[in-house]
Amino acid sequence: MIQHVQTAASFSLPQSFDFSHLLPPEPVAFPRKVLDQRFAVLLLRSTYDAVDALDFIAMDQFQIQFWKTRQAEYEPYLLQYSPIRVRQGDLTDPLYFDFISFAQYSTVGTIIPKGLQVFKEFCEDCPDQSKTVRRDATFKDNSALPAQVALRTGDFIYDGLRNGFREEIFPGTPEPLTASQSALVPERVQKLLSVFVDRGFAIKAQVTAENTAANKLNGGGAFTVRMEAPANLWGVGALQSRQALMVDAVDAMTVQAYLRASGFASDYTLQRSSTAIEQRWSFQPMAGQA
Repeated sequence: MIQHVQTAASFSLPQSFDFSHLLPPEPVAFPRKVLDQRFAVLLLRSTYDAVDALDFIAMDQFQIQFWKTRQAEYEPYLLQYSPIRVRQGDLTDPLYFDFISFAQYSTVGTIIPKGLQVFKEFCEDCPDQSKTVRRDATFKDNSALPAQVALRTGDFIYDGLRNGFREEIFPGTPEPLTASQSALVPERVQKLLSVFVDRGFAIKAQVTAENTAANKLNGGGAFTVRMEAPANLWGVGALQSRQALMVDAVDAMTVQAYLRASGFASDYTLQRSSTAIEQRWSFQPMAGQA
């Protein structure tokens, strides 16, 4: 996801500037699908594993920060939805999943700027129950971490969908394309997101190819994705309104992982409404893949 930043000295607001994405989202006032338990765990676990793999915080400390975020945010969230009951701890409940996914990414976004290079981490099997962890120097700059968390989260989710997760298989998950098959990308992304729909993440996913001559000349393309009533609808809005470092667009991260596995580099933007999230995508063959 691309962000554009202007310095304070040159910044001015046009009269028609849209502040809507900076306002806290209203509660989701319509029913959403019940999520598949194992699928919901895959989404959350993939983000956890991505953070763990990048070695910028001890995971016992991450768990503590995650708990603190949940404690601080849960009561206000319940008040928003009262008298509707949120089934605490039940990942099949879209209201609870929306909250816990938001809390996870709020935590990740808070700790990334403070990411450590070397730290002690709890290790049950180690002599003093701790081990020293050093971050890969390739990612020593904390500013590189959001993209890496998103990349690895997407890869973990796609791998789980494609190869199974905790003895669960996910029929319909498409195999990667080759970079010469760009015309098939929208159709295959539709199949991928249909798995999300089948597992309760959204009511509907609609992928629409866009005719962009410039992209096609370079072997790429463009498409839009519209996720109707997704399970992260409130969380994405809440994180956007706080200008968080990351948003929990795990479906988009998975699409990007699929494109990457197919030999395509890609960019996307998100636009949220009160009922749906729209993604606008462009993709090109990676260097050496055309």
